Amino acid sequence: MGNPFTGLDAATLATLKTAYVAALLALAKNQAYSLNGRSLTRSNLSEVKTTLGQITAAQQIESGDTTDSTLISFTGL
Repeated sequence: MGNPFTGLDAATLATLKTAYVAALLALAKNQAYSLNGRSLTRSNLSEVKTTLGQITAAQQIESGDTTDSTLISFTGL
């Protein structure tokens, strides 16, 4: 499944990121938060964090910063 935020312009992505950061901060303080008419509670914290990650990734793609990383794990001998 692709990133639903890919292709949005920089201004829209920045606005979305600001809104989701505000939601994250409120939820971290055990406060309810309303985002676009949707009520969020602490149980939505992981969803908000995932969405923030998607927005950040879309911002990086939009700005041309698409470096790839490879993780190598050495286990055993």
